[in-house]
Amino acid sequence: MEKTFRSCANCCRFRHLIFLGVILKIPFIKMHGLGNDFIIFDNINNSLIHDTKFINKISKRRIGIGCDQVLIIENTHTPENFKVKIYNSDGSETGACGNGTRCVANYLMKKNKLKSLTIESVSNELFCFKTDNSVTVNMGVPKFSWNEIPLSKEQDTQNVKLDEFEAFCLSMGNPHAVIFIKSLEELENLNINSIGPRLEKHSIFPEFANIEFVSVLEDKSLRMRVWERGAGMTSACGSGACATLVAASSLNISAKDNKIVLDGGDLFIKWLDDGSVTLSGDTEIVFEGFIGE
Repeated sequence: MEKTFRSCANCCRFRHLIFLGVILKIPFIKMHGLGNDFIIFDNINNSLIHDTKFINKISKRRIGIGCDQVLIIENTHTPENFKVKIYNSDGSETGACGNGTRCVANYLMKKNKLKSLTIESVSNELFCFKTDNSVTVNMGVPKFSWNEIPLSKEQDTQNVKLDEFEAFCLSMGNPHAVIFIKSLEELENLNINSIGPRLEKHSIFPEFANIEFVSVLEDKSLRMRVWERGAGMTSACGSGACATLVAASSLNISAKDNKIVLDGGDLFIKWLDDGSVTLSGDTEIVFEGFIGE
């Protein structure tokens, strides 16, 4: 029997969807922020959606729905307060995903007719609100101590040696290594698909790390390319954009309010006086559907 995805938004159909030997009928939402894309499950009482093999399979773009991360909204009885589990496409759980949080927030605000809400992840509570078409999330206060990032040994976190590179390391709820490249041409020519996996799993990172490659543009905005921990090269990364702004500002090469130019478009980051960092940008629903029939 042919199994399909049926999309509420665009009637897309995908064939042969029997996962782990189980025929499913699980609703999902596909969303993206600047091409950084996500599968979202809304309060689904099914342990299978937390299964590593299941997450890894539906994240694959040729045999599944395809995404960078999977986000699972969990039941809560507190108005305007939601819990979300976040998984990388390889099935590993992560504590922060800025663009994914913005997508979930936009979806929940529309569904529940809210102007703002709080999303609780495994790392922290994130306050979100919407202005016109832009969704903003407060990603909290960055952490700079070597054992909070974490690194495998104590050292100067602003100058961490990663093979042929030097990185500014910090945590935005997940570990980041920001590498500044002297010229835009050099940045654009970097083979990140080769460099990224090696640096992500460098011995200095006991929990692996997101790797950002950054150059300062003529207008003082920041150009960023990214290799995401557990997901690979992506067109945008919200927590990575926040880490980039914080690192650049700490080194006095950027203002505390700046635009980050990514492969998928622009994100806008502010490092506020209270120490927290906000992330703003557009989100979009790609389609809604279900797995199985």
